[in-house]
Amino acid sequence: MPLIQLPHGDFFDSVEPLDTQFEKAQDLFAPFHALSTTLPALLMWQDEFAYALAQKNGFHFILALYGKSVYLPLPPHPFNAQSLGIAFDYLKQVNGSGPGVSRVEGLSAEQKEQALEWGYPIHPTLTEYIYDRSLIAGLHGDPYRAKRAEINHFLKENTVLLRPYRKSDLSACGELFELWKGQRLPVFKGEMGEKMILSSQKAHLRALTQGEDWGLDAWVVLIGQKLVAYTLGGSVNPTTYGIYMEVTDLTVKGLSAYIFTNICRQVEAYPLINAGDAEGLPRLAEAKEHWHPVKKQTLYAADPR
Repeated sequence: MPLIQLPHGDFFDSVEPLDTQFEKAQDLFAPFHALSTTLPALLMWQDEFAYALAQKNGFHFILALYGKSVYLPLPPHPFNAQSLGIAFDYLKQVNGSGPGVSRVEGLSAEQKEQALEWGYPIHPTLTEYIYDRSLIAGLHGDPYRAKRAEINHFLKENTVLLRPYRKSDLSACGELFELWKGQRLPVFKGEMGEKMILSSQKAHLRALTQGEDWGLDAWVVLIGQKLVAYTLGGSVNPTTYGIYMEVTDLTVKGLSAYIFTNICRQVEAYPLINAGDAEGLPRLAEAKEHWHPVKKQTLYAADPR
């Protein structure tokens, strides 16, 4: 019997909660091509979505249940016309035949072209910002002059410690999130950003408490004895390290630049840094452009035929 109440779960040969099958799912779906579709990036949102790992006819599917609707945040594995057809057959049973609900997300550019050949409508979902890690770590040359100045001013004005996160930091991280939330919400009043900030608190808590089990790294920054920033990151694939979240006291000039640059210095094994999507927020997109991405990677979703 399934251990998760997935609608029409008997459509599949097996259905299991994704969080109990983490290692199995990692083996099946890795290496990932995007920060937004790694398993930790999904599982930190368990308080809003129920995730299942399902199997049918030798194909594997990761399913996201939200209310009474289901979609696929990742393409099925293996990815081919048959597995995509099975996915949409199931989604039609649950969501009906109407547009806008049933979709398979996380398609790479190559998978997008394949799905188009099989007759599925495609639309872009998000664009992730990819950086040359060594350039961010070194901050050499004129393009990074402003960032160097920010960090130099920050270090001149403060006694700073960057160190790995400890469980005893959780309360201080929660207090910092509340401070950061209060600083950010007025900027996004009435916009999508407001909703995203309000819904992210539980995701941050889950990432801080369970992220180590998922292979994530976490760091904090202290000025004196006060915790003023935290960030989490992890491997996206053998060449790319992803930054999953960053929270800082926005009144401290240069703090965000300092922590991003120094995390890039910590992860020397990775040539590239994926800083994620701008989430449809123009100010965030502008901030990401200031770091001079070497490429921007668009992900796509397939819709029913």
